[in-house]
Amino acid sequence: MSFEELQAKVARAEAALEARERETAADFRVFGGIWRDGWTPPRIIVAGLAGGFLMGWLRPGRTIAGAEPARWLQLMGSIAGLVGSVQAAFAAGQAQEAAADAGDAARAPGATVGQAPAAATAARPPAAADRARRQDPAWDAPPRPAEAATELSEHR
Repeated sequence: MSFEELQAKVARAEAALEARERETAADFRVFGGIWRDGWTPPRIIVAGLAGGFLMGWLRPGRTIAGAEPARWLQLMGSIAGLVGSVQAAFAAGQAQEAAADAGDAARAPGATVGQAPAAATAARPPAAADRARRQDPAWDAPPRPAEAATELSEHR
């Protein structure tokens, strides 16, 4: 084989490798989207319950007899966090659906893309609605140092 033929063979191999890399990246993006869409709140709850059942089944004596009151409180805090994250995921899903519906409404026949934001800003009263929603004046000022320290220690 001549040197030019070897160079052409290497160039073909590099082009094939780059094409495979692009295919793999596209497949990975599709898989990631499907994976995220598949983990709906009910499935997350079922997976958590099944995992909890298995852990309780594998170590029932340690779970019941060896648990201290502090551990029960920690367990309750973890459950509260789980419920909060499931609710947040559910709300995020509803927000995405609402955004998609709003985008569809903006693209409705007779409406242009530029009309929707202008109509929304014209229908919204100036800062009076913002002041009416914000009722607690404590949110206007930064937290005092003691409050900030307490908040930091609670999130650890």
